[in-house]
Amino acid sequence: MSEAISPRVEAHLITSRRVCGLLVVYRWLSLAPVVVALASASLTPNLPLSLAAAVALNLIITLAAQPAGAALRRWPLLLLGDLALCGGLIWLSGGWDSPYYLYSFSPLLAAAFFFQWRGAILGAAGMAAFFALAGSGQAGAGPAWLKLIEELTGYFVMATVFGSAATLLARYTKSLVELNRAHRDLEVIHQLTLALQSAADVVEVEECVLEAVTNDLGFPRAVIALVDQQENVLTAWLGKARDGRAMFAGGLPHPIRLPLTPDAGAIAQSLLAGQSQLAANGRLTSNEQVNTYLGPEAYHIFPLQLRQHPVGVLLVDASSGDDPSSLHSLHAVGNQAAVAVGTTMLCVDRAQRLAVQDERIRIARELHDTASQSLFGIVFALDGLGKLLPDQPQMVKVELEQVRDLAETTRAQMRQSIMDLWPSALTAETFEADLRRFVTQTCRAGELQMDVQVRGAFARLSPLHRRSLYRMAQEALTNVVKHAHARRAEVLLEIGASQASLSVRDDGRGFDPAGALARERDRERFGLRGITERAASLGGVCQVISAPGAGATVVTSLPLTDAHELPPPLRR
Repeated sequence: MSEAISPRVEAHLITSRRVCGLLVVYRWLSLAPVVVALASASLTPNLPLSLAAAVALNLIITLAAQPAGAALRRWPLLLLGDLALCGGLIWLSGGWDSPYYLYSFSPLLAAAFFFQWRGAILGAAGMAAFFALAGSGQAGAGPAWLKLIEELTGYFVMATVFGSAATLLARYTKSLVELNRAHRDLEVIHQLTLALQSAADVVEVEECVLEAVTNDLGFPRAVIALVDQQENVLTAWLGKARDGRAMFAGGLPHPIRLPLTPDAGAIAQSLLAGQSQLAANGRLTSNEQVNTYLGPEAYHIFPLQLRQHPVGVLLVDASSGDDPSSLHSLHAVGNQAAVAVGTTMLCVDRAQRLAVQDERIRIARELHDTASQSLFGIVFALDGLGKLLPDQPQMVKVELEQVRDLAETTRAQMRQSIMDLWPSALTAETFEADLRRFVTQTCRAGELQMDVQVRGAFARLSPLHRRSLYRMAQEALTNVVKHAHARRAEVLLEIGASQASLSVRDDGRGFDPAGALARERDRERFGLRGITERAASLGGVCQVISAPGAGATVVTSLPLTDAHELPPPLRR
């Protein structure tokens, strides 16, 4: 896209490209009376010389119509020379009876089209003065004066008509240009809005804004940075040139942290004041690395605010000028960017808060289902053992051994919970290996044979789904080891197109699912309730299939949608 120009200049460009051609055609056609006079019997002595001069001028204007129009717009006093030339042609060819009367309208029409009504009136006044002077030597008879008044009136009538028409045309053209500019702004904002709706994080929002400023609006370079609300600094710098070149090293948001204080430079001052600065140069920031990346160019500074709170800043290369229409477009894009950046940051913050809350609930549930219950049993047992001493020391010894085993199990459970707080990258291989190690080391499975299989694209599972399925498999295997008296257990995880299914099957003694789950205070069935609650929190279901003497199967199905996946954190 070319550099933006003002509606007034663009209106003149649109009209002059056609009008210049029409004015040239009029100059040639207006010489027809001169040619007729030259062919008549009564010749004016200087008519051939004047005609040659007019033809030479017409040729020059014809060959350089566009440059002549541009020069006339830049130096309006050139019209005075054209008016004087027409006056000279009239003086050479008979004064008020000159055949150049129609030709003398050429500078009037040019003044009307290039400078509208006022230019036409001034041109008519100038041409009237030159015409009167050119024929003043013949001003003796009454009819000559009548002819002078008639012809002078013609100048002003034509100037008024064409000047008014040119004024209306210029206003219409300017309105059309402004309408096109408004349409372009709406189109850019519409495309920006569509792009922002699909943005996954704040970085993608930054990239969409830079794309709109450089590619759609045509500015040479643009930079955007975000406000870290907690530390009150400006960071996540991202810049892009119109040719696609990244302005900061690595092409990713740069982690430079600029404090938002009055002495931190013009950018920080603009953010603190909440006011834009146009063509700011000099000391933009107090960070020399940022200044080096920005370069020596001047920048328009647009603070991005959401509900009077700064969320970022948009910097645009000011080398393309300060055209009002372009600045209006930038303000519109900046306002849209502020809403998008602020909303995305709020969503990320809310998602992070919910993630912390969910993790606290998960930890509380695990501690309740494992350590809390075990510690209650230890305290209860120790209280009872205190009553048996010193009368029944042998029984106390046996019970202490059981309490010790329970304490060791509780320690292992706490260790596993602590390890889950810093989960490593869980792959299909580690999923299988960790479950085997869990059963062997933590549950002390003895002779239990276990088979673990993962089918499907494990990478499709989100981190939340992977961890939850792993924990549900742990809980199910813990029940198998402790209560099923099984010789073999099978764990199968299948990842399909729309859901993940986890089944844990054993050949143990089985049980009545309805009766087991109905006993609210049965410590041995906390694992099944935990699996059911975990599945429900992810929108899934858990089904327990068992009967006395027929083994047991626990099947959990989770939908694979984005509804329960947390958005990626803001990259700093």
